[in-house]
Parts: sequence; C-alpha cells; structure tokens
Amino acid sequence: MSLLPQAVMKEKPSNPVKFELLFDLRYQDTDSRLAATPHSLLSAMQEAAILHSEQVGRGISWLSERRLSWMIVQTRVEFANFPPWRSRLRVITWPSEMGRLLSRREFVLRDEHGPVARATTLWAFMDTARRRVARVPPEVSGSFRVDRERAIERRFRRPAACDPADQQESFSVRRSEIDFNEHVNNLRYLDWMLETVPSDVYRDFVLRELNIRFQKEVGPGRNVVAGIMELAGGSPNERRFAHEVRTLDSDEAIAAAETTWTRPV
Repeated sequence: MSLLPQAVMKEKPSNPVKFELLFDLRYQDTDSRLAATPHSLLSAMQEAAILHSEQVGRGISWLSERRLSWMIVQTRVEFANFPPWRSRLRVITWPSEMGRLLSRREFVLRDEHGPVARATTLWAFMDTARRRVARVPPEVSGSFRVDRERAIERRFRRPAACDPADQQESFSVRRSEIDFNEHVNNLRYLDWMLETVPSDVYRDFVLRELNIRFQKEVGPGRNVVAGIMELAGGSPNERRFAHEVRTLDSDEAIAAAETTWTRPV
C-alpha cells in the first residue's frame, strides 16, 4: 500500500456514493520516461478504496479488530494515458455490487487533460482467523451506498493460460513486500509479471489492457517464478501476453494475467 503525499479527499458528504481522491504524481511513481507506472496508478486505486472504507467507518482498524478483511480477487484495467511526473490526478471509486461473498468496485482516473484509466475489480470478504471466505455482514454492506454503473462493462473472465512459458524469472519475497494482511501486497504480483516483458515491447509499446487474477496468498521468505508467453493474434502494432506467478517449491499457481500492448500513436 502506497501513501500518496499531498493527497486530498474532495469535500463530500460523510457517506457518498462515489468517493474522490486528488493527488500529485511523485517522482518515485514514474518510470525512465518520467511517466506514471502501472503500479502507481493501481496503487492510487487501492488507496482510494481503503480511504473510502475509512470514511464510512469500516476501515482497517474496524475490520482488524473483528478478524475480517477484504481480499482482491481480480482486476481489469484499461489504460488511456500514463501522465507525466507532477501531474495532478483524480481517482473516483464506488461499489457497484455488494454480494454475500463477492463484491465489485469501480474506478475512474483522470488528469487535467482527460481520462487516464478505468478499472473494475472483484473482491472477496475474508475471515482472517480461519483464512477463508466469509459472508459480508450487514454492518459492512449497509455502510456503503451502491451505484450499479460500471467503469468497464465487460464480464470477468480467467486470463489465458501461460503454458508453456516462453521465459521465466525467479524472485525472493522480501519483508518490504509484506503488507498489513501479512502476505505479499497484490501489486507485487504485477511488478513480477512486468519484469518478464520483452525489452523491445517495454520500450516501444504501451500497456493498454490488464486482466489479472489473484489465486493464492504468498508470505515472507518464499521464492516465486514469474512466467510469460506471447499470445497469437497480435500484429506489428499490438502484442498480447499471458502471465503467471507460481511458487518455486510447491509449483502452486498464485496469480495469472493477460496484458495487451500497443505502439504509441
């Protein structure tokens, strides 16, 4: 979880349908071109979701005291733009569905020039004492106002299988990658996957679509392997890849994704 300095919650009623967060893009949130990274944009979405829960009184402390937590299951993102350093961004988020076991949350990011990204996410409610999915209690579901509007209308689907991987790279889980829930923060899976993208694609193309599914938790001291496979059906101006992350010792799949990259216009 990344705390963004100079973040400002826009003046809203105490229980708004849509929650808004304004922040300035930091140097450490950018890449070698001083443009926002995918990690930084997803981190901003994560921060807004957490702050929305805090605002309605069902934040980290409230959940932790009751041995409860939200766990992200899947994220679909469409990237329109990667703004430059010091851009002022606005992230808007709202729950679009509050189910008994799974819930859906939407995100829209904009800067002063227009759309930056939009995303739809699927979340499971967890009993952290038993480490299993639990029903969303009424005191949680009743705290949020639901807006059925979708940021992305497409249904969730499993990413394409990465089998066999064209290339693999191994990583050791570091203490700095463990979050409040005592496992690797979901954004680290994305970092591992992007490390395997071919250099020419990373240099000459732009990430436009991401569909990532989180399957298992992984804790400190573990070793993982990230794999990538190029998918058929691309073109000189578009490349598509399947990604996976597996544990090195037990070969368990812990995350999978699909990415689409295009040449800048």
